[in-house]
Amino acid sequence: MKKPDLTKYKTTSTLYLLILIIAAVALIFGWRCTSSSLSNRSADLHIRTLPSRCVKVSKTTTVYRISDVRWTKKASTLMFYSQHQTVVVEADGKLLYTRSLKPDSILHTTGRNCEMVSVPENTRSILVTLTNCNPDKQVSDPVFYQGDGVHMFRHELLKAGIPMLLGIMNVALGILLLTYWLFVHHWAYVSKSMLYLGILTTDLGAWFCLETSSSILLSQNPVFHSYVTRMLLLLLPIPFMMFVRHYLKARDRYLCRIFVWLDVAEIAVVLLLQLMDIRDLTQTLWMTHVMIGLAVLYFIYTICNKFYHHTTTHALWICTIGIIILIGALFSDMYNYYQGSQDIEIVGRIAMLLFIVTLACDTAFVSLKEIDTGRRAALYRELAEKDLLTGCYNRNAYYEDTSRCKKLTNLLLFAFDLNNLKYYNDKFGHDCGDQYITDAVHILQKVFSRYGKLYRIGGDEFCVLIDDHDTCDISHLICCLRKEEAVYNASSRNIHLQIACGYAVFDSRTDADLDALQKRADQNMYENKKQLKTFSYR
Repeated sequence: MKKPDLTKYKTTSTLYLLILIIAAVALIFGWRCTSSSLSNRSADLHIRTLPSRCVKVSKTTTVYRISDVRWTKKASTLMFYSQHQTVVVEADGKLLYTRSLKPDSILHTTGRNCEMVSVPENTRSILVTLTNCNPDKQVSDPVFYQGDGVHMFRHELLKAGIPMLLGIMNVALGILLLTYWLFVHHWAYVSKSMLYLGILTTDLGAWFCLETSSSILLSQNPVFHSYVTRMLLLLLPIPFMMFVRHYLKARDRYLCRIFVWLDVAEIAVVLLLQLMDIRDLTQTLWMTHVMIGLAVLYFIYTICNKFYHHTTTHALWICTIGIIILIGALFSDMYNYYQGSQDIEIVGRIAMLLFIVTLACDTAFVSLKEIDTGRRAALYRELAEKDLLTGCYNRNAYYEDTSRCKKLTNLLLFAFDLNNLKYYNDKFGHDCGDQYITDAVHILQKVFSRYGKLYRIGGDEFCVLIDDHDTCDISHLICCLRKEEAVYNASSRNIHLQIACGYAVFDSRTDADLDALQKRADQNMYENKKQLKTFSYR
């Protein structure tokens, strides 16, 4: 199979870097412009924040009263976000809307939802009762909005468009890395850092997408949406730690493995607690955050260990700069979660994307160097094993293969010698002699290559090793050799080939080892050589 040209991969990697950097810059400007336009648009649509008074009924239940608000046809929708809470909305003492737990669900949560409630005209007072599904989680007070339902939906969808696009770009980049690794690693050595970075980026991008209000608005099953989001977060530390280990070439023998197995155990415990209805995923989220913190600590430890042993590389400096961004983004998301905030850190996600792009491009360039090094090593190995003139295996390869040959039973050895090679070298020159050799090798390869390797063990001496003589018909092979030789001689003007051939099958009664087998094959070949000497030169 023809190996692809590496130069196009270098060009492609550079192109991806430029495209993604330009896209990220465009996102920043787009976000700035969109934020301004959305603010103006919300003012045009008369979307306004409503004042509310809250009363803490219990540790988990809070009642919000919204009064002194005029509800009209153009402003008849109440909108707010609920976070794993049951919802009851009443207007002037009448029930308007509820969201409750599903009794048959093993996930004791309602998920994250954008609640949009139609309010009758001239309603004087609205009561919103929110009860936390998780009694241990503190949720911040929601912000209530009033406006037209359709326009509010579009407004919220557009507001989260940039973060959603950032998540999609992360997923696309992760898939690109995985595809690149899956394609390249089949024919050349590529560090697994690219594989783990691809998994990490895809996981992180999918999590980014599901954390946006756009996905919350479009989700048809908020409980399943919440479950997938938690699972993506659960799986995040493993590819992260494996990437750090391979990318920075960490020498710790057990630390990374311990952390990875701890995370696997944490995933198993979390799922078991959920299935046994002991603790919900939202209640065990702190365990996932602990594992993410341990993964970041492993990252910091690896960097510090490299600096301590004075093994600084460009990868180390990239990670040192990026660790600040990474820690800031992760802990910002954790802080927003525990504060119950719905705000999305667009700038932080753009910074995260740029960091991942930098890692991806650097990993791609490193993999290209590794591929080039691997190809050079393969070339040197091939030069050590192959004959430059004919392309068949040389004497070194023959000795190497025979030294590893343990099964001698049924072993078949063909020995060949090219008659009259000296005659053609002396009369027509060495170019003609080389042509004689290469043409003879072409015939031998055509006849014997499907059965065994062809070795050039001397100037005009060749041999073929066949593991099992039962797989071939010896008489048929010799007959094919003579036919090919005759076809060649009939069409050749300057060269008349004569290939002396002898063979021997290993016999434990007469052959002590391979050397004895080779001597018998040579003896038979020399007898055939004498028979062919009757040829008269043209």
